[in-house]
Amino acid sequence: MRLAAFLTKRQVETIHRGALRVLAEVGVRVEHEAVRKRLTRAGGQCGAGQAVRFPSKTVERLIAEAPKRKPARARATVSARVGVYGSRYLDPATDALLDFDEDRLGRYAALARSMHHVQDTNILGVPFPVEGVPAAYQPLAEKLYAWKHGLRPGGSVLFTGLCEPLLEMFQCHAAAHGRSTEEVFAAAGYMISPLRLARPECEQLLFFAERGLRMWIGHLPSQGGTAPVSFAGAMVLALAEQLFLYLLSRSFWDQAELALGGEVAVVDMRRGCTRYGRPEQQRTNAAFADVARFYGCSCRGHTGGTDAKLPSHEAGAQKAAGALLTALATGHGSISAGLLSMDEICSPVQMVLDDDLTGGLKALLAGPVVDETECAFQEILAAGPGGNHLGTEFTARRFRKCLYQPRTWSADNLSAWQAVGRKADVDLAREIVLDFERDFVAAACISPAEEKELQAIIRRAVQRELAS
Repeated sequence: MRLAAFLTKRQVETIHRGALRVLAEVGVRVEHEAVRKRLTRAGGQCGAGQAVRFPSKTVERLIAEAPKRKPARARATVSARVGVYGSRYLDPATDALLDFDEDRLGRYAALARSMHHVQDTNILGVPFPVEGVPAAYQPLAEKLYAWKHGLRPGGSVLFTGLCEPLLEMFQCHAAAHGRSTEEVFAAAGYMISPLRLARPECEQLLFFAERGLRMWIGHLPSQGGTAPVSFAGAMVLALAEQLFLYLLSRSFWDQAELALGGEVAVVDMRRGCTRYGRPEQQRTNAAFADVARFYGCSCRGHTGGTDAKLPSHEAGAQKAAGALLTALATGHGSISAGLLSMDEICSPVQMVLDDDLTGGLKALLAGPVVDETECAFQEILAAGPGGNHLGTEFTARRFRKCLYQPRTWSADNLSAWQAVGRKADVDLAREIVLDFERDFVAAACISPAEEKELQAIIRRAVQRELAS
């Protein structure tokens, strides 16, 4: 099951031409001479004010030549991921908003690993102050707490002076687990201002590239904020930035792959806040899928978030609608399990609800099995006219596979529901979390020796800064 198309061919071509025009006539400000030189060798043209422009024919040729993965398979899928950011913790027992600490982080990470449908857990930054580590050195602490609690580090760098100690930490972790540095490495930066690659990200990109490591650079357009408020205008700017990011990657790595991704958030004009749960974001995801098909490459979409502050209809509706439409358009949708208020709140109760939601969407999109056995003629024959199939061996063997079994969705009729305490989905999810926490036993995912060495690297980095 897939969405056939959201845009017409003419609309796709119009957006494509608009993005080419932005790259050719406006260009991107690149605030580092060495990176500008690389882009020039890749076909860019340097202009005034650190701008690099790209002739349309050059961009189209590079798109045609680019290594690409085929667009996503015909059948759509959905998965769940758990992330921790600069978030508050929504207490499962009281709904009080609390500050994170290491104990709550460990519990939250362990709960994520116990979920049936969560495929990835990550942390970006550290959601609590770390004694002896200034806020600017948070990317170092991020790696320590990620590995200690079984999370994937998100790759924050913040400033170039951290590149050397970060590399030391990756090398330490790789050696402790018998892996290469490349396998554990994760560094990421963003174009925050439109059409501008700032000097710090250039420096960091160069530092790691010189050591054979690929730093990922993304962008953060917002419809009505850093991109035009019109759908088409936001698409043109976002596509221009994504094509630039491909050209940037190609200037460092000859075999860089071209892939697109819907990344456009929405600004609420009443409050001036960026929002993740609005329908416009999912529309741009669907449109990017059409552009990706036009280019012959793969596409993903940022989705599965919500602006709700508590587990609620708003949270479920926004996450489900976004993940489903994006899955149908791109081939894969995701649910940000546990996150509320974009990424400001981590809720264990919402995580359990989102795990059930993910399972439901996966069941909705699953391919049907139709063969002689599953058509069950012998079962129908045995039951005969007036029979039923509730207690048969066929049903007993197959019902868990054939019928989705959520933990928090309603299963009783009204009288039975009243008899067992009138519990709603949030009540059942809360019980699951509290039962888990009663049995929780903290356990580090790295050895004491590795933790000690990682802490020593952080201390040396902070001491060097204080000494300077």
